[in-house]
Amino acid sequence: RLAAAGQSAVHVAIDGVVTSSWGLPLVPFKLYKVDDGTGEVTVLSQGGRAPTRGAHVRVTGRVSDVATFGGSSVGLHIKETDLDFRR
Repeated sequence: RLAAAGQSAVHVAIDGVVTSSWGLPLVPFKLYKVDDGTGEVTVLSQGGRAPTRGAHVRVTGRVSDVATFGGSSVGLHIKETDLDFRR
């Protein structure tokens, strides 16, 4: 697991394969999911475009959540600060 509830602002780096990717034209962010072999995590990208499904990537970013209810994180994700493509 990336972080327990209440431990936001943790910086992480993960290597994995993009399992899904989506975004809308004219929306300033894109979302994609990365599977690192232990599970999937959603990544929020505010860069140009998200990597396509099947791409091998290394993502660096800050763990964040959308909200916390009763001590549980909702919408846990990584806010991308750097993206490298792997071969």
